[in-house]
Amino acid sequence: MKRAFSLLELIFAIVVIGIISSFALPKYLDTRNQAMASTIQRDVVTAISSIQTYYLINRKIDNIGDALTLNTQYWHTEKMKTIFDENSKDCVILEITDEKIQIIVNEEAGAVCEELVKRGITTQDIDLI
Repeated sequence: MKRAFSLLELIFAIVVIGIISSFALPKYLDTRNQAMASTIQRDVVTAISSIQTYYLINRKIDNIGDALTLNTQYWHTEKMKTIFDENSKDCVILEITDEKIQIIVNEEAGAVCEELVKRGITTQDIDLI
């Protein structure tokens, strides 16, 4: 009675695993992009609400970081704008200019940005009040 697998059995198992993973991996990556887009969409909506509330209470915003706190793993903040990068490209920029929140979405930055546009996050200006 044999106690080990033959080389042919091992090769067959590796081929089967490869075929299964060729279907599963793209689905996993697509699900990951959709989850990230959902997170960023929620962040954008929350940021707009937080900025408008802060402006309503204080009548000015000197630094966008005073009005909101976002996950630093995804967003980086400068004085009057906060940016989400994908593939080292600016994907979503939230910037405060002249009593407006300017949202700039670069659909070409990657798959997450494309998904955001499909979900309705587009380049637009929103009044602070």
